[in-house]
Amino acid sequence: MTMTLLLPIAAAGLAGLAVLVILFAARGMLARDTNVDSRLNIYLGGGATDAGAPTFLEPQFTEKLNEAIKRQSFAERIERDLAQANVPLTVPEYLLVRIAVPLVLAVVALVVWRSVLPVPPALLLGSVLPILWLRMRRKQRNRNFNDQLADTLALTSASMRGGFSLVQSLANVSRDSAEPTKSELRRVGQEVQLGLSIQQALDNLVVRMESEDLDLVVTAIKIHARVGGNLTLILENISTTIRERAKLRREVRVITSMQRISSYVIGGLPLALGAIIFAINPAYMGRMFAPGWTLCIPVGAVFFSLVGFILIQRIVDIKV
Repeated sequence: MTMTLLLPIAAAGLAGLAVLVILFAARGMLARDTNVDSRLNIYLGGGATDAGAPTFLEPQFTEKLNEAIKRQSFAERIERDLAQANVPLTVPEYLLVRIAVPLVLAVVALVVWRSVLPVPPALLLGSVLPILWLRMRRKQRNRNFNDQLADTLALTSASMRGGFSLVQSLANVSRDSAEPTKSELRRVGQEVQLGLSIQQALDNLVVRMESEDLDLVVTAIKIHARVGGNLTLILENISTTIRERAKLRREVRVITSMQRISSYVIGGLPLALGAIIFAINPAYMGRMFAPGWTLCIPVGAVFFSLVGFILIQRIVDIKV
């Protein structure tokens, strides 16, 4: 069978597999969202949902897959990352997405270049993209929360001076705050309504956000719950400290901005130029990927580009 016949068959097979994986993930998300909403409405006073809902929304596939995956050691880490990034996916759904993205990119590479040479790089790129996207979303969300924390504490202490309790103050602040503080404080209030103590709800918030400043605030609240004291004054002092640290952190980011941009240029420019030349003339670039000593050229270029990027990022990563 010639290569001209193999390429359409391979593209059709990869496309069909990608569509199947996407359908499984979409079905699981739709069924899970309906099921969770119906349960939460009962506990939060929304009433029971219609018992005669369509049976095709039952999350059979996702639940069975979740039971098998949750026993694995990596499931807890992925679940924590999804919670920190506020991505409404379960672990099986996220893994299905990580399978679907490389397949889709491989199909696109086959259709565009009509060659099997771009398929391995497309599969590698597709397997890395969801991980990088989740990591960037988590870091950006944590950064936004830390930037808003000082103002959140100031508003909370002002509300407590007005006579509200800590839980009521957090609920009041959540109505007027921006994301992600708004959704996180609302979740703390929902957990308290469902029976958790305020300390347990705040501990869960610390796990989701991974913030040293927030950990300091929660520790102060726990100490106040045991020994007493003026919690309003404590929160105001912590708010002032966090605001000064955030100001210093922003100054450091401005000073090191040029170095961080240089790391992106050093790491991405050679790869981007290689991809452009490969798209223009695949035969010319394909000689470097042939078996032999020339294969060391692209491998070494990718390796040293990544090493330079990581080294510069480590140098400019100044802890405040």
